[in-house]
Amino acid sequence: MNNYVKLIRPYGILFLGLTPVFGAICNGESRFFNLSIIFIIGILAHIFTFVQNDYYDMEIDKKSKYVLNRPLASGEISKNNVFLIFLFSFLLSTVLAVLFFRIAAFFVLLLSFFLMTLYNKYSKKLAGMEYVLSTGVFTYGIFGALTVSNNISTLAVIISLVGFMQWLFSVGISANLKDVEYDSRIGIKTTPTIFGVKSTNNKLEKPLSFLSYAYGIKTAHIMIASLPFFLGYTSIVVFNFPIPLMLFIILSIVLIYTTFGILSTSLTKRETMLRYEGVHEGFALLLIPIVLMSYLIKNFYMLPTLIVIVLIIAWPLFFLRLLFGKKMIPLE
Repeated sequence: MNNYVKLIRPYGILFLGLTPVFGAICNGESRFFNLSIIFIIGILAHIFTFVQNDYYDMEIDKKSKYVLNRPLASGEISKNNVFLIFLFSFLLSTVLAVLFFRIAAFFVLLLSFFLMTLYNKYSKKLAGMEYVLSTGVFTYGIFGALTVSNNISTLAVIISLVGFMQWLFSVGISANLKDVEYDSRIGIKTTPTIFGVKSTNNKLEKPLSFLSYAYGIKTAHIMIASLPFFLGYTSIVVFNFPIPLMLFIILSIVLIYTTFGILSTSLTKRETMLRYEGVHEGFALLLIPIVLMSYLIKNFYMLPTLIVIVLIIAWPLFFLRLLFGKKMIPLE
């Protein structure tokens, strides 16, 4: 059972799980039952995406010293079982979408699964595939919005774009950067290698063009996340205190700091790089509920808003500790 839990990566399940939920909320959804079904579909989308990724990358993972202990690559779980898991996730999520939501939402959900499949199948063959993946994440957010109405609010589009930018950085920059040495050795083209990043004596040589691109993506991510404040969809103040604004500034500083950590850490300290990435991902996910804080409090009151924020913090920490012990370093 432990191997199956590792396979689905529960520590990261909220990243995709909440994407359609926030899309729905930003399009006016407030009914708990509907949001629960959307959240279940988001969880299934996470399982589909990550389990299918292992399915297509199995042979490559077997040759990597960093991930050869993944349940599929190590042989602890059969390839047929993995196929059945992501197929079941796909079928159940589409059935739920058909039963409870609009036909437009169903077709956008199908598009999301298609884009995720394209990424999983070709990410090790074509450079820039993180844009396909990120578009898949964006469409998950739009799917959530369409479960409420065929008229999609600007706020729902902005929040979906925040998800797009988060995954563009986390996969195209963070995930690919730590694997440059291995990817270069076996001829895999990724965004860092296209920009000329290479490994020399366990040091990553990063051209200025790549660093500019990486910091540009992160700057754009933070700026897009701030748009609900500037456009008046949410307030920088709750209970007469600028709590959302202060928290947003703190998060932005942490994201820039961890971006620097990711980009400056040597390959000899790969675990340190993974720690920077983990902290970065967690704080990046917090951007959305923080920028939506006044909106969430207005529509759902204070306690549910706090529960969501605490859950986003505690959930990955709990499962990382449960699965990987004190080091809390996943097989990535």
